[in-house]
Amino acid sequence: MDNCIKEDTMSDKDELHVSEASVYIDKEKLFRKVDLRILPLMMVTYGLQFMDKLALGQSSVFGLKKDLGLVGQDYSWSSSIFYFGYMFGNLASVRVLQLVPIGKFVSVAVCLWGITLACTGACENYAGILAARFFLGLLESVVSPSFVLITGMWWKPEQQSARSGIWFAGNDAGAIVGSFLSFGLGHITGKLSPWRYIFIVYGCITFVWSFAIFFFLPDSPSKASFLTEPEKQYYAENMKNQKVENDWSWDEFYSCAKNINFWLLLGSVVLSILPNSGVQSYGNIILNNFGFSAINTTLLNLPGSIIAWIAITGSGLVASRKKGLRCLMISVCCMFAIIGGSLIYKGQTLGAKLTGFYFVLVQTATFPLLLSMASSNFVGSTRKTVVSNSMFLIYCASNIAGPQLFRSQDAPTYTYAFRSWVICFCLNVAVAVAMAINSHIQNKRQPVSSDGVPEFQYLY
Repeated sequence: MDNCIKEDTMSDKDELHVSEASVYIDKEKLFRKVDLRILPLMMVTYGLQFMDKLALGQSSVFGLKKDLGLVGQDYSWSSSIFYFGYMFGNLASVRVLQLVPIGKFVSVAVCLWGITLACTGACENYAGILAARFFLGLLESVVSPSFVLITGMWWKPEQQSARSGIWFAGNDAGAIVGSFLSFGLGHITGKLSPWRYIFIVYGCITFVWSFAIFFFLPDSPSKASFLTEPEKQYYAENMKNQKVENDWSWDEFYSCAKNINFWLLLGSVVLSILPNSGVQSYGNIILNNFGFSAINTTLLNLPGSIIAWIAITGSGLVASRKKGLRCLMISVCCMFAIIGGSLIYKGQTLGAKLTGFYFVLVQTATFPLLLSMASSNFVGSTRKTVVSNSMFLIYCASNIAGPQLFRSQDAPTYTYAFRSWVICFCLNVAVAVAMAINSHIQNKRQPVSSDGVPEFQYLY
């Protein structure tokens, strides 16, 4: 038949019925094509975003605080103010993301934040770094909520955990690249301090990458030039629940607000991000306070980035195997972090403290698991928008608070911060268990269709 796409060796399980015209598509081939086109763009972009976030922490041990005259909590606020901008950006994106082409919107934001980051290298005082960090946060706020919507647009719920883990693992790829770059840039001697080169070089790389996003990241499956017409038709007819629409529903809004899982999800975000933000802002300073030189701290971040990447990718792949493994993986990651935080807090040797630091980084895998649950468990344009933006507002607030746990009067041991980390990790285990139990109960109560299949099931 002329209107059929079918391999002679293709089995029934590899075929998808698209329309009454008997058009068949190889499902595995389709999603493999999407993976190879969309995931690299998302992963590199997320990696650059994280690399740019780490620029402040990397610069902190190369003279930034001295050159800008930062004292007391000035450095902590230089980190925190980024997320005030991030918060304002998320408030604006509640509506904007429903109205504009997502791919083009992301590319413009990346372009502008690259310019802003490069200009940060020209800052001369505390006011300058505050202004640059605020606008950088405003522009970077576009990426994460956009990627949650893009993930829901391109992949089925059961596929989203693994995909979210892959693009989120760009964080650690960015951290690895950033460690090598900062190591090299830290050796530069001349009129400019090494920390200025870190901002300038990172900003220029990000600016160039924005053009790749503009030309290669489609706004939707229907506008994807790399898909055939039957493949676009498959997305139109079989991914309706995942499609980003422009309608606002107050009924969906109220049902979301009354959903216990929604609030448990937000609670877990708080408990995950409070420690993570401290690692981002103070990781190099923590290692420096252990007794390592500024240059060596950049290299010691490499094993930690690899550990975090393994944790993020591995937990995402495991969680995608079965609906009941996401909360379990969150609990396991937090248990590693409990051990790690305790070693930093009470460890008596350098080896114990360094091991504890690396164990804490396993906990970074919790956030992409929460992102995948947010994308999979809330159907409908309004619900998805409310959940994603609520998560990132909480994400901002937690990132604002996180660096403030490192009080100047506690330096250089910062026992108050590390004790707070351990408490967060313990509470996060309890929240994950509660979320799993509630999801299991709610799944039992879901109405079933005429063929006995539940109309909706929470993935947990």
